[in-house]
Amino acid sequence: MCRISKDLESGLGGYYVSPAPADIEIVMGASAPAPADDLEAGTNAQDGDLEAHDQRSSWWCTPLMSWRSRPNDGASVRDSPETEPPNATGGFEIRLDNLIQVVRDRDLQALNQYNEVGGVSTLLKTDLEKGIERRDDEILKRRHVFGSNTYPCKKGKTFWSFVWKACQFPLSLVMIIAVVINSLLLRIKRKAIHDGLYVETCAISATVLDIILRAYTEYKQSRQFEKFTEEKRNVPQDVIRGGRRLSVSSYDIVVGDIVPLKNGCQVPADGVLFVANSLKIDEQEITGSHLIVQKDILKDPFLLSGSKVIEGIGTMLVTSVGTNTEWGKKIETQPETDEEKPFEVYVKRLAISASWLVISLASIACIVQLCRYFNGRTKKSDGTPMYITGSTTLNEAMEFVIKSLSFGMGTIIVAVPVGLFIAVLLNLANTTRKMMTDNALVQTLSACETIGYVTTILCHKTGILTLNKMSVVDIWAGGIRTQDVDDASHYPSIPTELIIQGIAQNTNGSVVFETGITEPEIYGSPTEKAILSWGNKLGMKFDEARSGSPVVHVIPFNPKKKYGGVALQVGTGHHIHWKGSAKVILNSCKWYMDGANNRIAVGEQRRELEGIIGDMCMRGMRCAALAYQSYELGSLPTTDEELSTLPQDLVLLAIFGIKDPCRPDTRDAVELCKNGGIKVCMVTEDDVSTAQAIAMECGILRDTSGQNIRTAAQFCDLTDLEREQISGDILVLAQASPEDSLLFVKALKRKGYVVAATGMGIHDTKTLRTADVSLAMGIGGTAAAKENSDIIILDDSFATIVKVIQWCRYLYTNIQRYVLFRLTVSVSAVAICVVEVVFYDAFPLNAVQLLLLNLIVDIFGALALAYRPSARKLMGKPPVGIRDNIITKTMWFKMVIQVIYLVLLLALLHSDSILKLDHGHTADTEKLKNTFIFNSLVFCLVFNEFEIRSGEQTLKEILRDNMFIITITATVIFQIVLIEFLGIFISAVRLDLKKWLISILVGFLSQVATRFPLEAYQYYRH
Repeated sequence: MCRISKDLESGLGGYYVSPAPADIEIVMGASAPAPADDLEAGTNAQDGDLEAHDQRSSWWCTPLMSWRSRPNDGASVRDSPETEPPNATGGFEIRLDNLIQVVRDRDLQALNQYNEVGGVSTLLKTDLEKGIERRDDEILKRRHVFGSNTYPCKKGKTFWSFVWKACQFPLSLVMIIAVVINSLLLRIKRKAIHDGLYVETCAISATVLDIILRAYTEYKQSRQFEKFTEEKRNVPQDVIRGGRRLSVSSYDIVVGDIVPLKNGCQVPADGVLFVANSLKIDEQEITGSHLIVQKDILKDPFLLSGSKVIEGIGTMLVTSVGTNTEWGKKIETQPETDEEKPFEVYVKRLAISASWLVISLASIACIVQLCRYFNGRTKKSDGTPMYITGSTTLNEAMEFVIKSLSFGMGTIIVAVPVGLFIAVLLNLANTTRKMMTDNALVQTLSACETIGYVTTILCHKTGILTLNKMSVVDIWAGGIRTQDVDDASHYPSIPTELIIQGIAQNTNGSVVFETGITEPEIYGSPTEKAILSWGNKLGMKFDEARSGSPVVHVIPFNPKKKYGGVALQVGTGHHIHWKGSAKVILNSCKWYMDGANNRIAVGEQRRELEGIIGDMCMRGMRCAALAYQSYELGSLPTTDEELSTLPQDLVLLAIFGIKDPCRPDTRDAVELCKNGGIKVCMVTEDDVSTAQAIAMECGILRDTSGQNIRTAAQFCDLTDLEREQISGDILVLAQASPEDSLLFVKALKRKGYVVAATGMGIHDTKTLRTADVSLAMGIGGTAAAKENSDIIILDDSFATIVKVIQWCRYLYTNIQRYVLFRLTVSVSAVAICVVEVVFYDAFPLNAVQLLLLNLIVDIFGALALAYRPSARKLMGKPPVGIRDNIITKTMWFKMVIQVIYLVLLLALLHSDSILKLDHGHTADTEKLKNTFIFNSLVFCLVFNEFEIRSGEQTLKEILRDNMFIITITATVIFQIVLIEFLGIFISAVRLDLKKWLISILVGFLSQVATRFPLEAYQYYRH
């Protein structure tokens, strides 16, 4: 049995505390609920109450702030001066290198030479009870001497490194080679400036723009994720300074700080334990060992930064921070990896295949054109052959060859779909930014693709589906049940003194009366705050109750057994107060206490009490109970095993019905998931009746038949095959531990479901790693859960999860639309050029016009289709299959129809049925016809963008998209200026109003051609 010495009765690590309430201070103004283990109901970290079992600390007063907040206790880390060399002491009586060596070598002998932890704290001028002083100059001094708890971020890649990476991209290499060949041909040709330099300039500009835009987009995205990573590492941490418990940023911890540790937290710095209670540490990420280490203040008190608290509570003295820790050294040596972007593999394969097809067709067209020329089948405008053996000069022949090859190179440049990757990057950057405004932080980019395929969401109840704001709404005590908890008239008839003792002593919360404020501030987990709040109504004086009975032993809460307790010395005897799940506590009760402090045998009333608990559960309440047992002097058990075993003759004191209301938007979000073909499964440690009531309230269940509810015990008793077969029918898994959740996820995945799983506690990490998409909570989640997640939900709301799915479905459809647009342009351009060259022996578009098409498609097209507002209608359709092709059958049909339309248009133009040229096939009329083809093709692209956008939006909704309208308007204005004023640069002539209107009509009819007989293609499962 662990006896607590008087000098450690400070609340450090969870033991008894004596400081006055006025000493308690809140540093941050954040109102995020403090995650805590639910000692009353037996829930653990997975169900929302994630605060560890720091049962004995009355200093527990500061709710954990939102992990994104940055506290300001003292000077900011960023403003700290440079660290002194290791041999500098700065007035302290121990050097930094000595502190580092003690923990790094785990040298107990060296620690003992300093007179153990007490001696080290004296050398560091730290009071083990009150911590260091809270003065700003004191914090800055320690940071100056011993370093700050920050890790130097590796210098991000420069913009030019991304440019170099973009140049090495296969499609960019194809374009660069094409531009080089084209430039060499133009150099050989040595023609006038408008035939040579313009083409060369446009070719180089188009290629450079593609490379620069791709590099810039990736560069901006890398900077954004560096910022996100810094925010993710900035987590709140409790410290004790000046006798007050503060919540500060992990960046602001300094050497000499006193840090309480609890279940689920990550050790923020290297240090030495001086209080430990069943403390188990996972050091795998630091040492590589898979063993869980049981810490002991005598045999192994050393703690390494980055290790995780698996179980228990403790308090440490910080001895080294930042890069002086083992974790800091590991971060410095971590290799950089290039994360795979969403859709990258598929789009890359598609683009490379399309590129080879384009190159093949362009090569065939050039070969056919040259064969026709040298065979004398290519005619001049007067009908005579262009090549006559013996008459045609070498310069004339070379001019035609170079013109033909230049045309082929231009076709390759415009048709190679480099813009696909630009569109993916633009869409991804826009989507992640929008998700951030909706309180979702993306850590793994590929998750943006996967979550769009999700068919099942495995969601914890507390704090995600519910508000995690609990209150006592139903009470049984002293043989009386009341649902009017504010009516104090019932309280004289209950055993008030024992209940107050049980509430005040067996808690990790606290009640603080601030000066000048009537109502006290209550701190702790939501469940404890609810019970403490009711205790105040009972007349509890928290500090008096805490100080009235010395603590003998702490029995840490056991999430599997669902109870915890505390042993107190009361007069000449002892009391052990127990708190936990109402059903577990009641099963061990032989008596109950009435209002006159008389023990009454439970006997026949057991069934009535079980009915009360069942009724509370059926109304969606979490049921907790208080009980105690008294011992005469000398009869208290002496071993930890005996003390932690729940006796079978307890005296029942009270049963609480605690209500945690559902979030207002949860039911609508669940309904939206159902409409979108996504099944929502609730996992909770609550009783079956409670789980069913909450699931009904949230809309997960539609009836009370119980067909879709299973307990974890029922589920685990099945074989793997049976679990797989039944997993698809389960909507609620009750009384489940993190291990049960893991089995559930594995069964769902084997069944073929794409699973997104939520996680909060350190025990949820395996489930998060197993799920297809892992979602950690920003407020209630531990550092371990966040590290192992793909996306962090910053406000812990289930509605935000649905928004994430909606945005990622939008990302999928947006990329799908651009793929259709870009491939249509590539295929159309190649088809026009090949048909024109092979069948009509002409060059419809010159190299400059082809390059300008590339500019319009890759730049303007990507911008127009990347910034599309999210369509809520996407959640009205089932998810796309994870193995489905991004190019659907409907998209292929639309592409083929568009190509057929353009080929028919060419035939009509050559038959003069549209233009009705008056001067025959002269050079000017050919230039006019080619200008009209170029103009019509541009308007086909413009209307094709409208057609693609109209798949999920009405015209009114499209016109509200400012980016789309600006881009389309810029494209049209650019085209008008190009044709009417800059025609000399592209070998074009001006068009009259009639031909402009015909070009617009041709573009409009192209939209009609692709819409009928097929309706606008949809985002759907094949």
